[in-house]
Amino acid sequence: MEHDQKTEVLIIGAGPVGLLLANFLGAYGVKTRVLEKNSTYEIEPRAVSIDDESLRSLQLIQLAEPFKQQIVMGYGVQYYDWQNKPLAEIKPNTQDYGYPKRNAFRQPDLVKLLVDNLKNYPCVEVLFQHQLLNIQQNDNQVVCQVQTGEQQTIQIQADWMVGCDGGRSMTRELIKAKLEGHTYPQKWLIVDLAERQCSLRHTQTFCDPVRPAIRLPGPNRTLRYEFMLHASDNDQHVLQESVFRDWIRQRMPADADLPLVRKAVYSFHARTASIWQKNRVLLAGDAAHLTPPFAGQGLNSGIRDVTNLAWKLAAVLKWNLPDSLIKTYETERKPHAAALIKMALQIGTFMQPKSKWSAFWMQNTLRAACLISPVKDYILQLKFKPKPHFPQGWFVAKKHHEQAELIPQPYVQDQTGKVALLDDYLGQNFAVIGWASRNFCHEIKKFIPPNVPVTCIALLNQDEDFIAQDIADHFILLRDCHGVFETIFKQHQAVAMIIRPDRYSYNMLTAQELQASVVDTQHFNTAFA
Repeated sequence: MEHDQKTEVLIIGAGPVGLLLANFLGAYGVKTRVLEKNSTYEIEPRAVSIDDESLRSLQLIQLAEPFKQQIVMGYGVQYYDWQNKPLAEIKPNTQDYGYPKRNAFRQPDLVKLLVDNLKNYPCVEVLFQHQLLNIQQNDNQVVCQVQTGEQQTIQIQADWMVGCDGGRSMTRELIKAKLEGHTYPQKWLIVDLAERQCSLRHTQTFCDPVRPAIRLPGPNRTLRYEFMLHASDNDQHVLQESVFRDWIRQRMPADADLPLVRKAVYSFHARTASIWQKNRVLLAGDAAHLTPPFAGQGLNSGIRDVTNLAWKLAAVLKWNLPDSLIKTYETERKPHAAALIKMALQIGTFMQPKSKWSAFWMQNTLRAACLISPVKDYILQLKFKPKPHFPQGWFVAKKHHEQAELIPQPYVQDQTGKVALLDDYLGQNFAVIGWASRNFCHEIKKFIPPNVPVTCIALLNQDEDFIAQDIADHFILLRDCHGVFETIFKQHQAVAMIIRPDRYSYNMLTAQELQASVVDTQHFNTAFA
């Protein structure tokens, strides 16, 4: 089959990060090609935890609802001390972004969902057995040399290229980006099992210096065990079923004889690429950062990457925004990815006590701290997780909006009486949200970035109904069911906001700014500085 050797975006790697980026771009109508060096999609159950931010990203392309049917939503983590006694637990019950904070899933299920959804986007093509060989760039395009499954060398031209090709990224190597950080000598054994009998849905973490271990129940009666290995352990020895089944039996006898799905030994990394962009080539997912597994944030960080990047590529290619917008991707994403790596290392230190004495000291300190209500709430509600925000990037910075934040996603009600999550009304566009009035509908226009599609929301507070609201016809009238936006607006002294397609705040407007007869037209351009 002859293929057009030109595309708007070329993605290297058909893992979940690359496939999600392809779905996002497909929804924007961006001509996209995905190259995968292997003969098929990755089917191993690698990542097992997906968070609320990632489910919200799937919601952008209407995949959150079908995916919810395949996952265990809202699981917690139970920690046990060195004597196998209950120590602490994390069971967050808030849903700031519309979904539970921790959810168990199977990576092959997510991959299948993303692959099947690509059928809705004829502008996206996936090519297997295509190996990236070399990259050449100029000011306008990337030219890639690629080897096909027939051992032919072809050239593919693209306006932009994104390497989603994993921890051993060829893209990263070709742009000469270095991995900075550490690879740790500590190894772990993973054992995936099927036909789980125990109904406990929460993860159990055994902080035992003799053999730290984690038990992670998954959907469809799946189960994962992870065991820390010592320097004296031999890989081939610990991979013997008789060995690891005995370790499992010590934790939960009922699990010891379950059918084996997969076993593997891995080392963990805490590293980020020195650069995430070189001209028109970018990195995302494991190609850009390698995260320790202890916080379950590796794939989630990759999903954040492409949620940030996809709309920017579409904005440059379809909405005539300047290329400089793409430079804000690394500015915004790299610090947050690094913060999550740091958090994972801190959790890992707690999970892997080096001796009974260190276990006794750390665990009893935590037990005492949890007697203090605010500390217990801080731990229980997962408030130690770095907030999704950035102090620098593409937004309008000012005294009452010093950093862009991922806005909460409340339930809203429309005029038909339907109650749904806010993002269901926003699509993949920019959005403006403000208190319902004819003045808001008229004045907000001058603050909207030019050339971009915008969804306009006129908002009622939770105490108002839909009687005689005077708003423009193209505005959607919604009621904030629980007063979430009233709290946000008060916090920022604002009456309206502009929201980016990735649901981060672009601008917060006070009443005085909204009513100003003259607007500083430079605010849009300075956001690129």
